[in-house]
Amino acid sequence: MNLAYHDAKFADLYEETMYNALLGSTDLDGKNFYYDNPLVESNPRYPWHVCPCCVGNIPRTLLMIPTWTYVKGADGLYVNLFIGGTVKVENVAGTDIEMVQKTDYPWSGTVTLTVNPKNAKHFTLYIRVPNRATSKLYTPTPLVSGLKSMILNGRPLNPKIENGYALVTREWQAGDTITLEIPMQAQRITPDPVIEATRGRVALRYGPLIYNVENADQRDLNQSLGAAPLTASWRGDLLGGVMVIKGTWADGSPMLAIPNYARLNRAGQGQTASEATPAVDYSGGAAARANTPQAKRPEGPGQSIVWIKN
Repeated sequence: MNLAYHDAKFADLYEETMYNALLGSTDLDGKNFYYDNPLVESNPRYPWHVCPCCVGNIPRTLLMIPTWTYVKGADGLYVNLFIGGTVKVENVAGTDIEMVQKTDYPWSGTVTLTVNPKNAKHFTLYIRVPNRATSKLYTPTPLVSGLKSMILNGRPLNPKIENGYALVTREWQAGDTITLEIPMQAQRITPDPVIEATRGRVALRYGPLIYNVENADQRDLNQSLGAAPLTASWRGDLLGGVMVIKGTWADGSPMLAIPNYARLNRAGQGQTASEATPAVDYSGGAAARANTPQAKRPEGPGQSIVWIKN
């Protein structure tokens, strides 16, 4: 649909799907997997076996990411995903373009794009402006939208927004650089009460990531979320380095939530104590985080949920 209509709302949806459903299908060791995508779970992922069948779609999908990150249009190039790397896109406005992207997204909202056309050409760069309200059935609070800033070759830019994309039209030359700042903030997601299964509950979100609460971090997942403001903070010692969401439960005790993709990755959560491996250094992201020690995985029965009592 995104290829057919060049509307950013479809890219918003497949970004959500990749960060939450796809990446959470396997554990962080890459040895166990889910066929389904449970939102309330205490069962372990299945061990890998000799004919994993549908699980092969995960690497196939990951290999397609470059073709979804940059999409060719009749008069330019669409930037759909914010993932660091270098990709060559052929035959855009009569020239090949090397796109170099540097970012720590989704942990932070700063993205730098360097545009290197083989020959100087006039075309439009369409940069997706993420819309976190992807369904009328779910209301995010606070509303996080738009761009905080955009800078072209060191000068502030106020681009036109069309179909969810910021349009930058110019004669592009090798080395032209755009830096954009996407707002990132912890949000509460309230479902429409017509949805019986989630009535009276709330989910948590940061950027494109949906969050879980786990009994590895708090004893009682059956209590209500408190009204205290939510904050996001970096935990380099947890699950390979993640942005956690902090708040309070209704009784005033601390609440901690982790990204949904990283759910059930600690001993007793998705594996038995005998299957638990020593803490593994999964660290990635910014260079300053690369050597952060990993926390010890706790023992005990695991449970992980998305929808929290409100």
